[in-house]
Amino acid sequence: MKTTTLILIPMLFLSILGFAQEADSVKKGTVNTTNFTLFNTNVIVYKNADGTKTWEFISKDNDEYQEYHSKNNKSSNGLTLDIGINTWIGDDAAPAVKPWGSWNPAINYHYTYKPSKNFNLKSTIGVSWYNFKFEDRNLQALRGEEGLVFVEHPSGAGTKSKISASYANLTLVPTVQTTNGNFSFGVGPYAGYRLGGKGKVVYRDPQGNKAKEFQMGNMFAADFRYGLRAEICVADVKLYVNYDFNETFQENKGPKLNALSFGFIL
Repeated sequence: MKTTTLILIPMLFLSILGFAQEADSVKKGTVNTTNFTLFNTNVIVYKNADGTKTWEFISKDNDEYQEYHSKNNKSSNGLTLDIGINTWIGDDAAPAVKPWGSWNPAINYHYTYKPSKNFNLKSTIGVSWYNFKFEDRNLQALRGEEGLVFVEHPSGAGTKSKISASYANLTLVPTVQTTNGNFSFGVGPYAGYRLGGKGKVVYRDPQGNKAKEFQMGNMFAADFRYGLRAEICVADVKLYVNYDFNETFQENKGPKLNALSFGFIL
């Protein structure tokens, strides 16, 4: 019994050692790797020299996850959300915009290339929404024959009025950051193409019931938008500011205004 045990122990040790060396050789023999995050798990795909692929799943709570990212930090990708507000700058005669309710949500997919600890290049593709909520709740935006017009709603009992537009966007933001990653700042261009738009007014009918009216057909929002985006990160707080160089409305179809958006990146 003792003799058998003494024989099995070295064999077991050699088997474990061989498995470890085989696993390590898979990583050393890779042509390149791709990694992405799924829920709380980092997924690493190794493309081997023989054309096969090896998949590895590492929990973010695992020390190996931290070790992997410290050695393989050339790029990252994933989804981010912008949660902010809109306003516009320009024609003082244009309707005043109420910040609360003029939301600027966006869904973006980003790919970030990190050639060094202090610089990265972030590119994104996504969809964003402009919402401009009027201070005057009874003011309604309508599509006229020659352009956008603003009139008082005939009910005289408006509770909310706004116009909105959605855009598909491309953004490129070069960013510098401190070595410890606690502070970063970047500025870069963006461009977008309009997907849709509408106007909306909510009011009370003579019976006191809530009613809604919609104006479809994009409300003469510009077909293209372009401008500069700034991003700043302090510790875990990430902020953005977008400023459109183009006018918010099509030429001679509305007041001469430029959109300004700012908020948080999640």
